[in-house]
Amino acid sequence: MTPSPLETNPFVGTEQPATPADLEAIEQQYGFTLPEDYKAHLLRYNGGWPKRRTFVEVQPDGEQVERDISDFYSVGHGTGTLEESLEDLYDQLHPDLVPFGSEAGGDQFVLSVGPQDYGSVYYIGHEFYKAPEYEYDEETDESTPPAPLDYGTGVHFLAPSFTAFLDGLVEGTPV
Repeated sequence: MTPSPLETNPFVGTEQPATPADLEAIEQQYGFTLPEDYKAHLLRYNGGWPKRRTFVEVQPDGEQVERDISDFYSVGHGTGTLEESLEDLYDQLHPDLVPFGSEAGGDQFVLSVGPQDYGSVYYIGHEFYKAPEYEYDEETDESTPPAPLDYGTGVHFLAPSFTAFLDGLVEGTPV
């Protein structure tokens, strides 16, 4: 039997594990359902960082770019929580994106909770990010969210699932 990526790349610096009630409260407050593999991760490892923390993004032109995740957000405990991140970024991100970690410079790693790419992982480079705009209807005084998958500029697809993202973490190139 092959060991899971969490066994071969364990997390350190974690908080007390999240509870199912913690996760349900976040889902109810924000009106989305977190992917099961991400929830299982939070129930086992809450926050922290793995030994191997670099994901190699292969861009459309074939160039490989290393994306280093410095920490995963915890739920309910510690500093830099998922709840704080959701509150801070709520009006800046597409409503289908949920931040789960960051890079040392402030770039974000996010999960899609949208119907067309549910569970996919993306990287948002804050220096190049431009959020998609909501459409405002003056007659009804209502805003319509951006189209699914219209995540804005500076957003890079990394993996089709949280598990695939974890599986893809490698040791980065020494500086």
